[in-house]
Amino acid sequence: MHFVRFIAAFLVYTIIDVGWNLSPIATGMYENLHESNGSKEILDTFGKAMDTWGGGEMLALLVFLLLIALGNSYLAIEPAIKQKSLGVAVRNSFVLGCAAYATYIVPIFITFAMWPGILVPIDILIGGLLSLITSTVITYVALRRSGSKSPA
Repeated sequence: MHFVRFIAAFLVYTIIDVGWNLSPIATGMYENLHESNGSKEILDTFGKAMDTWGGGEMLALLVFLLLIALGNSYLAIEPAIKQKSLGVAVRNSFVLGCAAYATYIVPIFITFAMWPGILVPIDILIGGLLSLITSTVITYVALRRSGSKSPA
């Protein structure tokens, strides 16, 4: 069952992450923040359009998605199921997602002078929420299927 939950975490995370990043809300927000901060030129210079991605970019994305699914499984879902506590999944996954996203956004903010500072807390929060949703959904389903009560 661990492997099934890992695959489920991979699929759920991938769907919500891709869905978020391709949504008009996200693309509009990021574009507006970069434009208003003068960092659009950074994105135009260093950014890669998805239609130009090759094997390296796809492999990097796959590795990220596998690692975040593994982290959610190992650090949030499985401990929560073992303790029969949805609250464990919520707390652990939120911290994991925040830490994962902070490891990329903070160095970017520090490196690029014109990077919008407001994106630091926004991206960290988004990472926390994506992991929280993933682990909470998988844990909730697993606990319901096992007939376990789910104390917070």
